[in-house]
Order: sequence, then C-alpha cells, then structure tokens
Amino acid sequence: MKTQESIPENHPVRKVFRNLTDRALNQSEMADNDLCLYLSDLLLHFMWSENLYGLKDEEGRPLYYLVDMYEELSKLPRRTRKDSYRQIGDYTLFILGMFPESLSYGRRQIPQSYYSDFGRRSYMAASELEGDTEAIATLRKLAHKYERCVLSLNWVREYSTDPFYQYMFRQFGIT
Repeated sequence: MKTQESIPENHPVRKVFRNLTDRALNQSEMADNDLCLYLSDLLLHFMWSENLYGLKDEEGRPLYYLVDMYEELSKLPRRTRKDSYRQIGDYTLFILGMFPESLSYGRRQIPQSYYSDFGRRSYMAASELEGDTEAIATLRKLAHKYERCVLSLNWVREYSTDPFYQYMFRQFGIT
C-alpha cells in the first residue's frame, strides 16, 4: 500500500493540499492546524485508489461496503482494530467530502447520514483505542466536528475543480 509518507515534505502536491485544506478550514470557520495536517494527509493517502478500500476480508479481497467493513472489524483482535476504525472514518470522510455523488449512483441511494454516523462512530472508537494523547485529541476533533470536516473537504473539491487551480496544477506538473 502506498502512503503519503512517500511524498517529500516539500513536494508541490503536498503544499497544494495543505494550502487548499487550510483555506477550506478557514472558510468553514474551523481553522485548526491538527485538522489541517490530518485532512491534507488524508487527501494525499487517497491519491492512490488502492488505499480507498484498505480493509480486506480473510481472503485478501477489498471490502466495498461499510457493513462488511464493520463485520470484518469485529473479527479482528482488539489491538489491531484502531487502524481499521480510523480507515473507516477516513473513507467515509473522503467519500462525503470529495465524491458525495457516488452515494446516489445508479439504483443505489445511500443517505449521507448513514456515512456520517459510521464515520463519527469510527473516529470515536479509534480514539478510545489510541495510546498517543495528540492522536486521541485529533480523532476526537474529527468525531465531534465531522460534518464541518466534510464541508471543508467539499470546499477543497470546489477549489481543486476551479479553472485557476487546474491551471496551477498543470504548471507544477501535478496532473
């Protein structure tokens, strides 16, 4: 699995995501450095589509549905659940923030509240299993301010589809 750590700190795409995220959080009146770093890293993480479905079943097949993710999670030992809860929270936040239309694709109509509930609960569960106090604080912020984080990612989506930013992405060789 590719990770955002493989992208150097001074890489233009990292800078663009941080700037867009910072601007979006300010727009949602929620300026917070921890959330800015977390959300920009989340965007970097999901640049690789194989990271989108990071949870796998016992045979190694990706899980596409939240209910399947939670069912598989219940089979895991307690010490390994934290990352899975976090993955579910990240997945739901990313989908609602960047691709909300995917919830009403074709015949499938999934309420956004369904994803929000799973995301909030997952971040809270991850925070309860986390040992690092800074990570606990960030995960709890994500749980308590979930809808505003979604709104911030909606702003990032708007900014990133703006013709000016598209031009800048091409100039920096990001697209």
